[in-house]
Amino acid sequence: MSKLTKQQKEEIIKKIQEDKPIPDEYRFLIPFETEREYELIYAGKERKEDILADTLSVPFQPIKKFGEVKEGEWHNMLIFGDNLQALKHLLKLKEQGKLRNPDGRNGVKLVYIDPPFATKQEFRGAKGEKAYQDKIAGAEFLEFLRKRLIFLKELLTEDGSIYVHLDWKMGHYIKIILDELFDKNNFVNEIIIKKEAGQRVDGYFPRKHDTIFFYASNIESLTFNSKEKSLREEYSELAVKMHFIHTDKQGRRYRLYPSGKKFYLDEGKLVDDVWTDIKTQSATSPIMPEYTGFPTQKSERLLNRIISASSNEGDIVLDCFAGSGTTGAVAEKLKRKWIMIDSSKLAIYTMQKRMLNLKKEIGNKGKVLKPKPFVLYNAGLYLDSGFIEKMDEADYRKFVLELFSAEPSEYKIKGVEFHGILNNRPVMVFSQKDFLTYEFIDDLHKTVGSGLKDEMYIIAPMSVVRFNEDYIDKGKIRYHILKVPYSIIQKILEKNFIRGLQPLSKTNINQTIESVGFDFIYPPKVECEYYCGKKQGQLEIGESADQLVIKIKKFEPVQISKNPVEFKDSKKEALSMVMIDKNYDGKVFDMDYCFFNDEIIKNDFKVAFSAEKAGPKIMIIYLDVLGNEKVEVKDIKDFKKK
Repeated sequence: MSKLTKQQKEEIIKKIQEDKPIPDEYRFLIPFETEREYELIYAGKERKEDILADTLSVPFQPIKKFGEVKEGEWHNMLIFGDNLQALKHLLKLKEQGKLRNPDGRNGVKLVYIDPPFATKQEFRGAKGEKAYQDKIAGAEFLEFLRKRLIFLKELLTEDGSIYVHLDWKMGHYIKIILDELFDKNNFVNEIIIKKEAGQRVDGYFPRKHDTIFFYASNIESLTFNSKEKSLREEYSELAVKMHFIHTDKQGRRYRLYPSGKKFYLDEGKLVDDVWTDIKTQSATSPIMPEYTGFPTQKSERLLNRIISASSNEGDIVLDCFAGSGTTGAVAEKLKRKWIMIDSSKLAIYTMQKRMLNLKKEIGNKGKVLKPKPFVLYNAGLYLDSGFIEKMDEADYRKFVLELFSAEPSEYKIKGVEFHGILNNRPVMVFSQKDFLTYEFIDDLHKTVGSGLKDEMYIIAPMSVVRFNEDYIDKGKIRYHILKVPYSIIQKILEKNFIRGLQPLSKTNINQTIESVGFDFIYPPKVECEYYCGKKQGQLEIGESADQLVIKIKKFEPVQISKNPVEFKDSKKEALSMVMIDKNYDGKVFDMDYCFFNDEIIKNDFKVAFSAEKAGPKIMIIYLDVLGNEKVEVKDIKDFKKK
């Protein structure tokens, strides 16, 4: 490395003092220490230590429990929210020893991610003005993914592994980042997956493969147990597609000809790193009978191979770009524990439906499989105090303590129970079912006042607090009242938090905008007309002549952010989608239809669906681009004849 001259040093110091970039000719002359032989340098790259320290850990708010979830026992997790903040909270759970595998190791045994590939597209307002970008690209995308990979590395057990599924656009850059984070010596495989035949184009060879980078947390102790053999490609291509392959009682596979003759297939070699027998087939391909309608869905056969090879029964499997939920569905079938995270409401409802309609065999065939208990959580975007009042006491206490970053700790002062510590001061979580009054503060002060140093905190739902003050002084002791959600909303208004945006069309499902911070859900203002109509023009949806129609007359998001998203025409720009369960059972939203903004606008703000098999109750979810929901349950009689 060349020595810097006095003049060069002075110029570099001047640039730093002026907050200006250092010229490229000097940048690599500056001596510095690095742990790596090489690294990828790009604009906006942050220190790993800063990312781990500065990322906000957002608590998980339990929204719905599926199955019997017992306190203290493991349950699978479906999480709605920004995965970066959710991963920080999962890391906190790991530090608390709450991510245990059957072998006693703490953490996640296997990570599979299929992150959105970086392609940039702008949304335009009603008059053509730029409204926002739905995706990020280039260096910004690299840092977006690198942040998450940093947390995923920390979450892995020492014998764990990660599979990162990418295409040709960014794969080579991400490979270098993975080498930096996991160490190039922990690189296990570059797996090539053959794609379905693409369209023939002029100017380049058709792109017919995806890449999966497979890394170990520690190559010396890697869990890997694959003994799978692949079908010979010349047989699998046709036979799988046409469903001609059968299995006899000995487990041998054969092709059955129309004459009834069986032709036993030679099994191929042990699976290597070129997977031609499992393709990343197009969503509509008949090879994938488990297709949910989610456009970026991966096949169960693919995840079956990965999960079987790199985990054992009871191990924890994580997918933080979960999409249609293939990872969780296959993990369930293979008796693994699972955690799935996604920032898309459509993905969450798709996964919820999928997990409740599982079949035992890969490809979603065979007998019905009842899933192990799981919980749907919100992380970073929460339901308000009305919902908080209805939460189980244990969930409520845990949630609000985390919401205010208080350390959970149960102890007594003068015989009175306290539940946490905040700023090195006692915290009491007040009951959701009682009223917090001046008289309560008086009695509390008489009992514990002499045992307090100078102040304490009381966390309570805003609806149970019977006075307006945020604190009450009694002598030298100050009693702070942290109202949910009011006190949190004050924090939100003080900070420049960014809300993640939901898509306006099916082609833009995979958003990569970060949702930094937290907020509460404010249902949009919606006014609609409901009626029965006949098929006509663009309303030809469904199987029967009768249509149930929703005409959206008004749609307006409610925002309290310091920097609200501005809409020229909120009905056109702020409506993300409408999701419908046309036979709502009163318990679980089981999505039958999803209509995106672009098709709703094309249909003159009408949503029309088949009345056939519609139940007495219909649940409708109106979603704005900020992730807020307006939920309605309509009676079939509310759809009047026209």
